[in-house]
Amino acid sequence: MSRYLVLDMGGTYIKYALMNEYAEILEKGRFPAVTNTLEACLESVAEGTKQFAGKYEAVAVSMPGRIDTERGIAHTGGSFQFFNDTPFGALLEERLGKPVTLANDGKCAVMAELRTGALRDYQNAAVFVIGTGIGGGIFLNRKVWMGTTGGAGEFSWLLSNFRAAAEQGLSWGTVGNLIWAHDTSAPGLIRMYAERKNEDPANYTGQSFFEKYDEGDPDAKAALEEFGKITASGLLTLQAVLDLECYAIGGGISARSEITDIIRKCLYDRYEEFPHLPYCRPEIVPCRFGNDANLIGALGFHLEKTEKSLEQ
Repeated sequence: MSRYLVLDMGGTYIKYALMNEYAEILEKGRFPAVTNTLEACLESVAEGTKQFAGKYEAVAVSMPGRIDTERGIAHTGGSFQFFNDTPFGALLEERLGKPVTLANDGKCAVMAELRTGALRDYQNAAVFVIGTGIGGGIFLNRKVWMGTTGGAGEFSWLLSNFRAAAEQGLSWGTVGNLIWAHDTSAPGLIRMYAERKNEDPANYTGQSFFEKYDEGDPDAKAALEEFGKITASGLLTLQAVLDLECYAIGGGISARSEITDIIRKCLYDRYEEFPHLPYCRPEIVPCRFGNDANLIGALGFHLEKTEKSLEQ
C-alpha cells in the first residue's frame, strides 16, 4: 500500500501526517512554523519530517496563499511572506527527494469534503471556513474551481459595504472594515459581543464567548443572532453568482453546532421573507473532517494529479 507525507502549513504550526491512499492517517504530529526566510522554512520541513525518510513515495502540501497547483508555484503565502512567485514545489522536491504537490488550504478543505466528506453527494457546493477570516473553496460539476489565477474562494474579501468602498476607496487602512471577514469571522463575533458589553474585544476569546453563551448571557445570544444574519446576507450574495446546492461550514468555532444552526436558520428566514429569489436555497451542513480537512484534501489533490482516488 502506498504511503504519503502530507503537510498542512499554518502560520504557527506545520502539521504533518503519514497517510495511505485512502486518506487514513497512520502517524501525525506538528512542529513550529518558520516564517522568516524561505531557506529556513525548507530546512525546518526537512528536519521536522526526517523520521519518515524512506517511508513515503510523494509529498502533498496544504498552504495559504494563491497557489498554482499545476506548476507548484506559491505566488503568495499568507504568513509565509517570503513567497513571491516562488517555485516552492520544486524547491521542496529537491530538499526531500520526492514528488511534491501544492494546493491552497481552502481548496484542500473543499477537496476533502467533496471526495469523502459532507459534500460528496452534491454537484455544486462550497466549504466556508470561519476563522480569523473566511477561508473556503468552491467546486462546480464536482471539480474544484481554481479561478483564473488560483484566487477563487477568497470569501474574506467580498465587499460588504459597496457605498463606503466607492466613496473612500480601498487602502490597507480602510479595507478591513469594508469586507465580509470584518463581521463573519471569529474576531467579528467576539467584537459584536464586546460592543454590547462596552468592553475591549481583546478581553474575550471564542472559548470565553461560548462560556458566556452557555451561561445564558442575553448579549451573547444577541451577538450570535447578529452574526448569523450577516453571514446569511453574504451567502445570499454568493448565491446570486454561484447558485450552489450546499455550503459546508468549518473552522475552529464551527465545532459548536450553534454556528451552523444559526447560519442555516437566518438564511432560511431570508428565503421565507422573499420566496421569489431567482436562485435556489442551498443546504447548510457542518464539515465532516474538522482539523484534518486540509491534510485529507492535500492528499486528494496529489492523487487527482496522479489519476488516483481517495475513495476505497
